Amino acid sequence: MKLRCVHNSIRIRIKKSELQKLDSEGILTETVSLGGTTMFAFALGVDAMRDEVNAELVDNLLAVHIPLVQAQQWINSNQVGIEVNYPLENGENLHILIEKDFPCIDREDEDKSDTFTELATKKPDVC
Repeated sequence: MKLRCVHNSIRIRIKKSELQKLDSEGILTETVSLGGTTMFAFALGVDAMRDEVNAELVDNLLAVHIPLVQAQQWINSNQVGIEVNYPLENGENLHILIEKDFPCIDREDEDKSDTFTELATKKPDVC
């Protein structure tokens, strides 16, 4: 699972095996060690109790949640991504984009076996 954060924007890309795990277990988690006992973690979860895609940060864990019905539709189709502008309390929006991972055309040494090659052929200029 890849995470990219830019001002008020979260983008998550997942591989085929991760999509299968998300489907079967309902959650994906990655951790980044910052030395010692300091860890940053991020997670993508399916949540039947939520009615919209959202994100929260609690105790060094950035969690992005997808409602169950929306997640099932995305997981079981050729739909590439889920994109929302989640309204924040301060009047701004948090842009959340969750995508199936395409192979990068400019990284010849990258292992592309677990990416969504079949979907990328429809948009060959997209990495």
